[in-house]
This record gives sequence, structure tokens and C-alpha cells, in this order.
Amino acid sequence: EGFGGRYRICDVIGAGGMGVVLGGMDKSVQPPMPVAIKVLSDRSATRRLVRAFRREQRLLEQLDHPNITRLIDSGISDDGRPFIVMEHVSGRPIDAYVHETGKSVDERLALFRAVCLAVHHAHQNLIVHRDLKPSNILVTADGVPKLLDFGIAKVLDERQAVQHTLAMTHADFRIMTPDHASPEQVRGQPITTASDVYV
Repeated sequence: EGFGGRYRICDVIGAGGMGVVLGGMDKSVQPPMPVAIKVLSDRSATRRLVRAFRREQRLLEQLDHPNITRLIDSGISDDGRPFIVMEHVSGRPIDAYVHETGKSVDERLALFRAVCLAVHHAHQNLIVHRDLKPSNILVTADGVPKLLDFGIAKVLDERQAVQHTLAMTHADFRIMTPDHASPEQVRGQPITTASDVYV
């Protein structure tokens, strides 16, 4: 299977510039549990991207919140590519979910509050997500919002935490989703937790 025999790959969930996200089953538990496996593609495996990938793993290890996708495992695949295994979130982007289900204003605000609490938890761990958008907030069939994809998140420099300022590095410069990026991200200015509350 390419991942030490623990996971059975079922399908491809998505693909991007860094790699692919595979849908699979964790065979080490009974009954087998659905998982999402994010693996770096061969052509993307530059040192900088490997560092970014491992940073995402470390970020997820710090976070323990019911509305943030849970990290299950990580490692190196049989062909030498880094991977991380997360809980598989089956759901709809939050904007599509509220429209399709006809949620009331109060119900939408309850979802919004849950997402805010998840983001607050990340900020308490000095993590700025930097890519909050509907496709990164899925709502399950049970109505539970889940924040995912910390691929471009940044850790606040603890020496500068009082000012809530990020040390900007050239490698991270202007990594963003333009339609959802805060003005300071677009302008290449220092990032703060305020970037995650930009609307």
C-alpha cells in the first residue's frame, strides 16, 4: 500500500501543487476507520516544501479541538515521500451547507461561533491559519464544522508574541488564496492573528 501496510488506499480526494490527498482506511483498528492521507508528490519534494510539509505536521500535533481536523499519524512512505494522516472529514463547505440546508440566522451564528472557537484555539497555540475560506471549513452530516488544511499556517515567533507579530521569511512570502487573503497578506506585510479574522 506504500504506507507500511497500515492503510488501504481507496480513492483520491484532491490534488494540489504540493501533492495529493488520498482517501483510505486505517486497518490497525476494528472496524477500519476512514482517514485522509496527505502525501507530498515526487516533483514537489524540494527541501523547502518538505520543511513546509513537516511544519504542517508539527502544527497539527499541537492542536486538540473538536472543530479542528485531528492528526492521526505521520511518516515516510515506502517510496520516500513524507505523509500525514488525518481524520477523514466527510462534509460540505460551510457556505454550501448553510444554503443547502436552509439554516436560520441563529443556526448559522452557532456554526460561526464554533469555527471562531477553533480559530481561537489555534491562536492560543500561537498558530495563524492564513487560509480561512469556505472550502477549508467542512460541515459534517451531523452539523459539526471542521477546520482543515493548515498547509500555509504560520507559528507566531514566541519572542515577539506580545506584539503578535510573525517573522516573515522569503520562502513564505505571499503564499495565499487571493480571494480570501487579508490586505496585509496581499501587501506582504507582517502577519498577525488579525489576518484570520479578516472578512
